[in-house]
Amino acid sequence: MNISRLSRPVLLLAAILPLAACATQFSPELIRSEIVRQRGVDPLGVFELELGRFTTLLIKSALAGEDGELPFAGLDSLQLAVYRAPSESGPAIDVTRIEVVGWDPVVRLHNPERSGLLLTRPRRAAIADLVVVGAGQNKVVYGRLKGTLDRELPRRLGEVFSAGGPDEVQRVLTELGGQ
Repeated sequence: MNISRLSRPVLLLAAILPLAACATQFSPELIRSEIVRQRGVDPLGVFELELGRFTTLLIKSALAGEDGELPFAGLDSLQLAVYRAPSESGPAIDVTRIEVVGWDPVVRLHNPERSGLLLTRPRRAAIADLVVVGAGQNKVVYGRLKGTLDRELPRRLGEVFSAGGPDEVQRVLTELGGQ
């Protein structure tokens, strides 16, 4: 048995594991703290929803059509948060200022009216983890979807954000969470 041959995968794994642990840990709290960092005060209004694996499974079962097809097969969990960010006037929260490590950026957009961030972590032929954050002058929307997600989903969510901003992202994610 060749020990050097076995040590290569072990060394590769040892090099990759610390990098995975360094990935930005997206959560509603991270987004809330970014609002506080940029605006200096807590959000005025907060809506947070988290559907875990079990709740998502129950919803999928309840929504399965007669043919057994699931409306969002592959989704294991969903986090959704909507914040009303205090601002009398001025630019949108700039979500592109969030430090991102260990994610693949799909969309990064910032202008005075809105900003957006769409990130993925792939798994083989699918998306394992997707984060979308959209901000306008008074609203910040955060969504995180985990599971075995269609590779087209990031492109479609990017189009939703480009066309309608954070309000449209909120509508799409709320409909998904409310199904």
